[in-house]
Amino acid sequence: RKHSRTRRRRRGEEEKKRDGGSGSGRIRLGLPPKRQRESEKKGRKEEKRNWFSYNRRSVMEEAVDMEVEEEQDQKMTQLEAIFQRKDAVTEPRILETIKQYVAFGGKPQTVVEMLSESYVGYGPMINVVLNWNSKFGLAEATDYKEEEQDCFWKFLSQIVRDNFNPTAFSDVFSSGGGIPEWFDELTVFPEGRQLIYDLTDQHRNCLFLNFAVHHILQQGFDKEVAAVGGSISGNFNVFNRLLIKKIEELYTAEDENTDAVLNQLFQMCCADEIKYSYSRLVLSQSFDTPYGGYFRRFAEELEAYAAKNAGFTIWKMKSLFLTESGYNQKNIEAAFCISSLLRSTSTVWGDVQKLSKMYKEEDHPSVDLLRCSELIEKLLRDLFASKRKLTDQHKFHIIELVKMAVVSETLDSASVDSHIAKAIACTESVSSGVKISDISLEFLDISVASIGIFQWLKVKLLDEEFLDSGTSLFPSMLQLMSEILERQPLQRRDILLLISKTLPLIGNSLPSFSKQMLDKVTILLVKGDVSLFCTFCKDVITQKFDRSLIRHLTMIVLRMVGPPYSVLFASTLLKLVTASGFEKVKKNDKEQLNKHNMTILSFLAACKYINFRDGSLG
Repeated sequence: RKHSRTRRRRRGEEEKKRDGGSGSGRIRLGLPPKRQRESEKKGRKEEKRNWFSYNRRSVMEEAVDMEVEEEQDQKMTQLEAIFQRKDAVTEPRILETIKQYVAFGGKPQTVVEMLSESYVGYGPMINVVLNWNSKFGLAEATDYKEEEQDCFWKFLSQIVRDNFNPTAFSDVFSSGGGIPEWFDELTVFPEGRQLIYDLTDQHRNCLFLNFAVHHILQQGFDKEVAAVGGSISGNFNVFNRLLIKKIEELYTAEDENTDAVLNQLFQMCCADEIKYSYSRLVLSQSFDTPYGGYFRRFAEELEAYAAKNAGFTIWKMKSLFLTESGYNQKNIEAAFCISSLLRSTSTVWGDVQKLSKMYKEEDHPSVDLLRCSELIEKLLRDLFASKRKLTDQHKFHIIELVKMAVVSETLDSASVDSHIAKAIACTESVSSGVKISDISLEFLDISVASIGIFQWLKVKLLDEEFLDSGTSLFPSMLQLMSEILERQPLQRRDILLLISKTLPLIGNSLPSFSKQMLDKVTILLVKGDVSLFCTFCKDVITQKFDRSLIRHLTMIVLRMVGPPYSVLFASTLLKLVTASGFEKVKKNDKEQLNKHNMTILSFLAACKYINFRDGSLG
């Protein structure tokens, strides 16, 4: 009862407070007991609700405060990491970083300690190195020359090459930061762009580097990127633009630079299977254009380059690029058979027979597969100069395949068959001692027959044993070479290449034969093929032939031609003159003014009026 009285007293006091403090609620309100109990019950519920509401609001406020504190701690940790970087005090925005750190509650004393501990002094070190460079004679201490800058840049760029990590740049675009500020400053200088090209060649799968090359292209450095080549063409857009630029450069290139541009184009297109396939498809779609013949030749040379450097898988892919026929399973079978023939050292009877039978069927493979220069040359080499004796059946199938490959609207099968037979008979007659003057050489007007003769010459002249014992055949062989140079313009390059390979094998043992072969080269000048002659002369100089042979070639040419000379021709002859050992002759020295020197002096006098381009004289 005592506790009940205490509880009632407390409730009465609380009701007084709630009603304004004047007496108990029961007396003041005059409520009946039942209503009084309901009022008390309602008051207790309201007190309980107010208590829960207060505590819930406190918990939410505390949670928000904790999140704000965590964000501040993370931000301060990031700022402290910046302060702990090496030479952080030299960063351009270090003052803004310090202000942010202090605004988040950091202490200035902590900033000073971290910046002091992280200071290394790379900048003063670099200045010391440059001062050392200048002190030892490169330049004054306050004036750094280009040599010093190149040396310093090579050092820094090598550090970048050694320590570049592609994964560190993997989130450059996903982080939303955009292009780094230092990137545009780097690409302003040629050395910076070259560093990007080198890194792209080393890390071809790096998205940032591929983007960098594309960005450089957009800035207008198309020619510079095209000069670097396909090693940096990882991005398809970059490769596509480079391909267009290289084809345009090939169209506008001078004759002496065509081979170099073609080599760059082929190297770029053969970087991987996808680029090769795309390039071949682009070229194949150009076959029917007004200049389709040139694109077809480029496609064949690209195919040969790829097969030489990437294996015979390229020949198996040839069936994918046929434009005149649809899908045919036999195209794939024929392509595999041709690749087997090309891979072997000599034509295998089984492959030749199988391929010949495939093309005799009604639903035969595409003839374009047979129109491959490597395949035709190999078949003709075995037909004209095989190192083993072939059966008549083997020869028959080879001739059938060659006829299918070369027959066209202007050349019928019977004519091909007849000319090949005459060419084979010619080689047999010459080998048996018949004079070449007694043999009709009209069959050389057909290119397939002249290719066969060339294969026979190639096998014979590159055989050292034959060079020692076959001197009686040399006059006939020289006449055949001369006839091919006269009749077949597209085979002149092959004849010159054969001469440049034969001369080192002969050495000084057959000087008369060597000079006679060089005499045949002048046919190019008579036919107006100056660029090809100049290319041959470059090979002669590069291989360092005997000076007597170079002097012989120089004098033969100078006696044939006269001023005015083109820049290309004059620069080539000047290099020949230098390589022949002709350096300086005094006009007063009558002993040295022989016929040879007078011819050269007159040529040099004519060269005074030629405006040579920079670098044209080597």
